[in-house]
Amino acid sequence: MDRIETQPLNAATAARLDTLFRRYSTRVLGYARTQTRDNEAAQDVAAETWLRAGKRLHLLEAPDQAAFPWLRVIAQYAAIDYYRGYERPEDWTDAVASRALPAAASAEDAALPEPPAPAVVDPELVAALDALPEQDRTVVRLRMEGLTYDEIGQTYGRSDGAAYWRYRRALRTLAAVPALAG
Repeated sequence: MDRIETQPLNAATAARLDTLFRRYSTRVLGYARTQTRDNEAAQDVAAETWLRAGKRLHLLEAPDQAAFPWLRVIAQYAAIDYYRGYERPEDWTDAVASRALPAAASAEDAALPEPPAPAVVDPELVAALDALPEQDRTVVRLRMEGLTYDEIGQTYGRSDGAAYWRYRRALRTLAAVPALAG
């Protein structure tokens, strides 16, 4: 278990934090679930929210009955920081190369199909793909391999929405290439 470095609370602060926890712990956890969509991540975010609330309780001017908006903002920033902390691969080609490939059929099981005709690749398109940022280029390649946005997001520790918008941004960039426009 990780060691949590924090200053001890005085009795009044500890009592107020306890009151807030008893009153809002379920709501904070529920809000964290809406932010993370993952039970374990929500528990981590809620725990971080309560740690931050304990450190900043002296800043809370609202009465205990009206403290949830303050806690919700702390939970929102804790969720953002939680996802920023995910380790993302530095070299995106490793993330793609580490995917398991399906087993190939043996020669006895199936006749080999005729090889496809070589594709004509426009040098402008290749240059435009190479000009994309590495993450955008990887998302485009993964989509061309048939992965869903959810699978792409899981590949690099992001949501399916983040993968979708990265793909859309890459397509907008590629749409400006004359070879594709026309």
